[in-house]
Amino acid sequence: SKTKMGETRSALLDPDLSNFCAFPAAQNLRVCCYGSSSDETPLRYKQESWKVGYILAKRGHSCVNGAGSYGCMAAINDGASEGNGHIVGVIHEKFIIDGSDWRNNNTQPDGAHAVFSSEEGNTQHQQQHSGPKREILVAGGNNLQERKRLLVEGADALIVMPGGPGTWDELWEMACGRNLGWTSIPICLVNVNGYYDDFLNMSKRAYKEKLMKTPPEKLLHFSNSALEAIQFVEMTCKQQQQKKLQETPSFKLRSSSLRGDNNILSSTKYYHPWVMFLAGVALGAAFVTVKNGQK
Repeated sequence: SKTKMGETRSALLDPDLSNFCAFPAAQNLRVCCYGSSSDETPLRYKQESWKVGYILAKRGHSCVNGAGSYGCMAAINDGASEGNGHIVGVIHEKFIIDGSDWRNNNTQPDGAHAVFSSEEGNTQHQQQHSGPKREILVAGGNNLQERKRLLVEGADALIVMPGGPGTWDELWEMACGRNLGWTSIPICLVNVNGYYDDFLNMSKRAYKEKLMKTPPEKLLHFSNSALEAIQFVEMTCKQQQQKKLQETPSFKLRSSSLRGDNNILSSTKYYHPWVMFLAGVALGAAFVTVKNGQK
């Protein structure tokens, strides 16, 4: 079958990508995607964006984006819809028509993508598939701050496709958050046709000239394809989850016990609450026994 860009699905899905999409990921992620909303976005950028949406859907991840009807955002939504995935769109209230109409048409060219329309998106989706629903989150205010907050709220990772100033604004705000330690979610730029080469070079120069303290590779990751980007995101999120688990008190105590440490409590600075409780009970019982023996 053909996608909305006129390409056959098989033409966009190479063997490696198809094999990767054959099974869902072990960990379901909420992935925020940034990208262009221009109707003049080059085809190669839209094709790679379609793959991002499709792979996320097939791997069982939720795709959160700006709900755009054109450019990379539209292609991401088309791919995620083709893959029967869970899509969350974040739109500003100024684009609402009569309180409910999300459709893109001649009178509202900046409205949400058709997959979010109750008529053209959800109903058609429910008739053809049995997969997850589409969601729309509405941001208010006289600027884009609330919309940007809703896009990344609860996100496990960020994937950035080629885009203009709006995409750059969203990207660098999150990069600043990583640089300041306010967020640790991985940020991956899909560097189609070298689009983000200048960002990479600028980051390297800023670090070399001591204008930023965080090494570029710790701040942003650059991938050449949608497949590489999602593989990186999945691997990084898995590593972060394992690290978080290893840092929990109960895991540290259990690990010490499994290693056969002679002094479990002194082998780690973390004490599990239940261990402390049981130790208190044992000491109390011993104290009572001694007192009764003295009588």
